Amino acid sequence: MKRVLITAFKGTSAELLVQENNYKTLLLPNNKKKDAEKLITLLQKESYDYIISFGQRPNIKNKIHIETTAKNDNNRINANIDVNYLCELFIKNGIFAKISNNAGTSYCNSIYWNGLTYIADIKLDTKMIFIHIPYIKNIDDINLFRKQIFKVIKLLTLI
Repeated sequence: MKRVLITAFKGTSAELLVQENNYKTLLLPNNKKKDAEKLITLLQKESYDYIISFGQRPNIKNKIHIETTAKNDNNRINANIDVNYLCELFIKNGIFAKISNNAGTSYCNSIYWNGLTYIADIKLDTKMIFIHIPYIKNIDDINLFRKQIFKVIKLLTLI
């Protein structure tokens, strides 16, 4: 069975989403330096096939944005997973998904940048993706949304 790590930021809709799942979960404290330290420390101790990180984005409702790229100043690093396939999986399983090239400018982008960079530098055989979900007020049924999200994660990790 594939080893999966789920990350989410404390105090956000992402934290609510990842409650009650069957995967190792890392809650991040919303501090760029501490977030990166927690993730990298865990990756130094344990290996994962997939890291799926969640953050929240305003102005979306009942859908997700799959992020292709993390940025640091003028540098970019791309997701090391087939985002088109992942997008299709979500759509086929009832969640409207959009591919996005903007992981943001703060915590979400920072954890994505640090995770992808560490994976590349250490040459880990780990796939990482960052997914933005709506604020909780913009999710009509969090339990259904959670069920659909984790069904896709299960399907993704079967390949």
